[in-house]
Amino acid sequence: MKKSISLLLILFVSNTLVFCQVNKDSLAVNYIYLPNLIDGFTPKESWDIHKEAYMKQLTAKGLTEKEFEKRLKAYEKQKDTFLAKVVKQQKIAEAERKKADEQRAKDAIQRAKADALRKQAEIQRRKADELRKLADIERAKADKQRAKDAIERAKADELRKQADIKRAKADELRKQADIERAKADEQRKKSQEWRKSAENILIKNIALSNRSNDSSQPIIINVASKTTLYIGIRADISSGSTSIEIYNPKGVKEGELSLRHQSESSSNKDNKEPEYTSGAFDRTIINAEVGTWQIKISSLKAEGNVAMSVAQYIKPTINE
Repeated sequence: MKKSISLLLILFVSNTLVFCQVNKDSLAVNYIYLPNLIDGFTPKESWDIHKEAYMKQLTAKGLTEKEFEKRLKAYEKQKDTFLAKVVKQQKIAEAERKKADEQRAKDAIQRAKADALRKQAEIQRRKADELRKLADIERAKADKQRAKDAIERAKADELRKQADIKRAKADELRKQADIERAKADEQRKKSQEWRKSAENILIKNIALSNRSNDSSQPIIINVASKTTLYIGIRADISSGSTSIEIYNPKGVKEGELSLRHQSESSSNKDNKEPEYTSGAFDRTIINAEVGTWQIKISSLKAEGNVAMSVAQYIKPTINE
């Protein structure tokens, strides 16, 4: 089989060299053809195949026997270089093969590890999928329960809001009742004290007419001795503005009540009942100066009523 392959290679190389000749001789004396290793053959077998092909080429040139021997001898000298080159190539190839084998072994180990890890990962993935399914079931149950809890919580919040509103209303009513009770108690105490130790020195109601400018004569109060005065003024106006001022005998203002009626809103225009602006003034003056006290009323287009009262102690105070 090897002889047949060798003959075929010799014929192929011979024909190639014959058909590739040019006018200039490509096999000059100073050129030595160095063959390569043929796959599947030993270095010596490769050399012999190339030598036979070279001899065939020289024969085809029609060289003399002397020239033929000369060239063949020069070609034969390249055998050691060729074999050394082949041995070196084989060593390099063997080293590369060992490296490749080692790398393949490492790759096989890594592949085995990777396969083992993949198997473990697949097992863990299956476990995770199972746990995920269980978690989804529990989550669905929790969501359903959460929805029920939300409904119950909304109902409870609504009831709580209603209870808070009712409690707030009750607290407001309680506060108002406490305020009214406190006012009533205070008023009762004042009334009792006045009845026991005070007398009225002035009670007067004044009607205000709707004039551009209405300044009535001051109201005079004579105080014969130092005492404590109780002054109370109530005013209601349905238009314009008014001012009630209190002056002591030295002309110093001791207090003032001012009212200004705002224009009626559109919602009250159709209402036949007049809308009033009200105000109150209460003042206790201890050790009131002896002499003439004055209450001055000034109005501008005011219509309404002013009620005032002045009382004094008839008993001396504790400090006196």
